[in-house]
Amino acid sequence: MSNKKLYDSFHISKLLAGKLSDTLTAAEEAELEAWLDRNAGNREILERLLSENIRDGDIGLLLEFNVENALRNMKARIAHDRDHDLRSERTKSYPLRIAVAATVLIALSVGFWLYKGKPRKEQLSLRVKKIEITPGVNKAILVLSNGTKIDLQAAQRGNITNQAGAVVRKEADGKIAYRDAGSAGTQPDTENELNTLYVPKGGQYQVTLPDGTRVWLNAASSLTYPVAFKGKERQVKLAGEAYFEVAKNPEKPFHVNVGSKQTVEVLGTHFEIKAYDDDADIRTTLLEGSVKVSCKNSHVIIKPGQMAVNNLKEPLTIRNADLDEVMAWKNGLFVFNDERIEDVLKIAARWYDVDVEYRAGAGQKKLRGIVSKYKNITELLDNITITSGIHYKIEGRRVILMN
Repeated sequence: MSNKKLYDSFHISKLLAGKLSDTLTAAEEAELEAWLDRNAGNREILERLLSENIRDGDIGLLLEFNVENALRNMKARIAHDRDHDLRSERTKSYPLRIAVAATVLIALSVGFWLYKGKPRKEQLSLRVKKIEITPGVNKAILVLSNGTKIDLQAAQRGNITNQAGAVVRKEADGKIAYRDAGSAGTQPDTENELNTLYVPKGGQYQVTLPDGTRVWLNAASSLTYPVAFKGKERQVKLAGEAYFEVAKNPEKPFHVNVGSKQTVEVLGTHFEIKAYDDDADIRTTLLEGSVKVSCKNSHVIIKPGQMAVNNLKEPLTIRNADLDEVMAWKNGLFVFNDERIEDVLKIAARWYDVDVEYRAGAGQKKLRGIVSKYKNITELLDNITITSGIHYKIEGRRVILMN
């Protein structure tokens, strides 16, 4: 086999790569067709390269090779063998070895040229191992008053810690609860000892506070509260989203502070607050009882089935709430009634811990539907595709939506 024929193999590999990436000129297309027509084996090479298995699997492996070094080393080995006095057996095998080398080089070169011809973003995406995006789980970090952090997902059931007369216990169902340690004598002053329960993206958690109030925290949320409620009021601080079932105590009002933006005051009732920093407003929805919502501009008292909306700039407004939609996250669902895709995916992004990118206004279409939030993200995205015509692709932990 001549060097010219060997280097023709390099040239053919580039033509094959151009065919796969659809970048051949008319002259190159004709040249490749002529090569394919020489024998069935040539066309079989192209068909193999066009197969999904090769394009999605083998080419990814080819990217692990340093192709330029491989070519240089192979050429050097060929030149070395050619310049030495080869014995008969070795001489007989020489054309075969060259043919095998050329075949390998074709595959390597096709992989290299396919990779090299892609935009930078696509090159990077080929390097990213495919990640299965699964739904969130019960997980949270408990930050004690002394700064100690406890991973509640990893913590064993039973007593987790004892803080100044209050025991923190992980229950059989995974939630945590505060209990009086029951020690004799005067209890230490725990009013200023604060704990913070932080739920990251991809998580949710439930806690029973020292007064018996139950709180469900949604993803990317935190609640700060005292180890024991000892003053005239029960004060907690919320960031993000939570549902409260407040233990009744007419002598100790329960206050939820959303930073310096809003306060919710109750005596004993069930309500939900959504107060993410990246949302345009704070929404407080009442399920039963009575709630007073106050901000610097105004205050309102809402009734069951109503929602107080605080846009941080104008007086509070009251509207009727869709309780199924408001409580969907706690009930294991995504429920959307004429919601923009951008708002839908903002909620999903917190739950699945992903980033979302929109192209060409894809986030403005509206959706209606109900989907379980315990399915993989593809089920939600497939529903969006069916109902809106929007398409998507997933790169690592990034979801890209496009028209």
